[in-house]
Amino acid sequence: MVPDYTQSPCYGQAATTRVYDVDTHQTPEVNATCRAEGERTRVYVVDELWEKPFDADTPPIDQAEINAFMYGFEVKGNAKSLAPEFGVLPTDELVFGELNPSLLTDGKLPIFIVDSGGAGEGYLCSWCDRQELHLDAPLLRSLHGEKAMSIAAHETFHAIHRGYDADETVWVDETLAEAAMSANGYFTDQAWLGNFLQNTNVAWGPSDDDPRTFNYGAGLLFGTYLLEHGGTELMRAITREPKDDWAGLDAALASVGDSAKSFELFQDMALAVFLDDDAGYGFETFDLANSVVPAIVGTGDDYSTAISPYGLVYVTFDSGARELTLESAQAVSARLVLAGNASEFIEVTPGEPVSFESAPRVLVLTAKTRAPITLSVR
Repeated sequence: MVPDYTQSPCYGQAATTRVYDVDTHQTPEVNATCRAEGERTRVYVVDELWEKPFDADTPPIDQAEINAFMYGFEVKGNAKSLAPEFGVLPTDELVFGELNPSLLTDGKLPIFIVDSGGAGEGYLCSWCDRQELHLDAPLLRSLHGEKAMSIAAHETFHAIHRGYDADETVWVDETLAEAAMSANGYFTDQAWLGNFLQNTNVAWGPSDDDPRTFNYGAGLLFGTYLLEHGGTELMRAITREPKDDWAGLDAALASVGDSAKSFELFQDMALAVFLDDDAGYGFETFDLANSVVPAIVGTGDDYSTAISPYGLVYVTFDSGARELTLESAQAVSARLVLAGNASEFIEVTPGEPVSFESAPRVLVLTAKTRAPITLSVR
């Protein structure tokens, strides 16, 4: 049963926080009141939002909403979670590591329910005097729905990660935060994922450490793939690893006795995105079959494009294809999956023709830097 948090020790206590104003780009102070306190968390609601409906179709932020949120956040998780017997916070701590108590107030994580004016559904407040999360009630619509819990899982990972490796690259931090959503059994970034699968040849994160250009669809894929590959042991190792970027991922893999390299796993993930079957490459968390939009190159044709840094290019062929030649002046990773067993692929080297007995299933290409390519099919 959902507890009644009106009996919380902090209930009714006044507090303040600073919320970003999208019009002035300032962070004015706003008043809030504590509406729930659990074992690890205190939840405050900005006073101007309390019990005021946003519109006819959205319930107001009242005590029932707060009680339901706290129950899902601390007590009972999603049935699809890795640990459904736990709420979001203890599941994140189980998978990634514990919150650093020195960054908290009395060992508890403050969560403020705010109106960001559209700035974001949730965030770890970077300008606040202490570590606290902000959840945007008007954008989330409901505090106990899957979206709110998914965002809470994502942002809680950021709070955990700051306690171990505060200067990690943005793309690794966000990729693992997306994995936290999957670990808790939530799949709410469908729009991001769908957009990425429609155009996978984008510089999605590793080449540009800018949170404004990070593609959460790509991050969801790679973060979930790492989670499925290495489980809790690998997730905790990455979270604690002081090295950053790909070097940090490699060091974490080595620390758990995994001989794989992180870029190799990214290449494996690229195959899994297209194949998503039982032959060695696929996802357990979601079904991606037939989701990618590949380029289709006919026999006798040449295909030219430029691979974006860490972008993914997928090429399929007509039934007459028996040979291909890849040309590029840059370093390119190209894996050709032959017809039949998806676990068998050929590494295609630029300038060296590759022959086959029947049309391949797919050619998957990526590169660490922008790489113009030309592909000839005969």
